[in-house]
Amino acid sequence: MSPEEKIYKVLRRIKEKVDISPANSIVNYRAGEEVNVLGTEDEIMILNKLADERIITVVQNFASDFI
Repeated sequence: MSPEEKIYKVLRRIKEKVDISPANSIVNYRAGEEVNVLGTEDEIMILNKLADERIITVVQNFASDFI
């Protein structure tokens, strides 16, 4: 799977959650549990990249859940 396809899968999952959530609500996304075809590390890297590019905002990071 190409990097672009991986990013698309994460963005699509986030958009699905945003579409059914009230305006301006916080959407929970748990890396490793959202997209079955990606590993946790890939999802975390994608989320960090999206946050660095200011596409999403990470409100809380519970990385310790995966240790």
